[in-house]
Amino acid sequence: MAEAGLAADKVDGGVRSIARAVDVLRLFDVDHPRRTLREIVALTDLPKTTAVRVLATLDALGLIVDLRDSSYSLGAGFLRWVDLAGSLWEVGADTRRVMTRLVDTCGETVNVYIRRDLSRVSIAQVEGTATVRSVVKTGVPYPLETGAAGKILLGGASESVLRQLHERRPDLDLDSLCREVLGIRQAGYAVTHGERELGASAVAAPILSADGRVLAALSIGGPTSRFTADRVVRYVDAVTESAAEIGSIGLGSVEAFL
Repeated sequence: MAEAGLAADKVDGGVRSIARAVDVLRLFDVDHPRRTLREIVALTDLPKTTAVRVLATLDALGLIVDLRDSSYSLGAGFLRWVDLAGSLWEVGADTRRVMTRLVDTCGETVNVYIRRDLSRVSIAQVEGTATVRSVVKTGVPYPLETGAAGKILLGGASESVLRQLHERRPDLDLDSLCREVLGIRQAGYAVTHGERELGASAVAAPILSADGRVLAALSIGGPTSRFTADRVVRYVDAVTESAAEIGSIGLGSVEAFL
């Protein structure tokens, strides 16, 4: 929950109950398929009575299953949306072939990120070939203001997005960030070391629409120890060329949502 914050903190009125339910659902992932009531209360900051009510409602809707030992997991109700979401947000086969070729060239994990509000989300990933590699979770929001992909996506965002970032993070040096984003936009690529996670580096470039909009960011990431100066030069060339190729062939049906 630390990456994206609590949904309930961003809304008012009757929508808050929906946001609380979303906050509970977001606690479950591959690493945490089961959560105890104690964990849910602690991670959402909800009063225990409120958490129990939210869980009971989600259980009645088939979105949560009560395991009868003070623990919970996702319900079968989600199965109706799994294939649909996958088909709607899947990049095209040609895009995935370019991503796979980029992995073969660089050996690092490749992601396609899009911007959602003040976060970036990976919608497609091809894992690197090295034993030690950097892998993020697809569909999970990560901070927009950190990491090479985030800086690329900010290059296509409006000034109001930058101001909203500053409102969320008053400690952020807005002038410095704006200058950095402008420089990256002019260069056509971004390189970062240890911004989102210590010891992890990334190179990213924009995937542009036919009219020049930033649709997404193509990124490779891995341990900083492998992102040496000479390799970064090669990585930049490979990533920018691949991003341009994807822009020319199109991301696939997912472009309708971007």
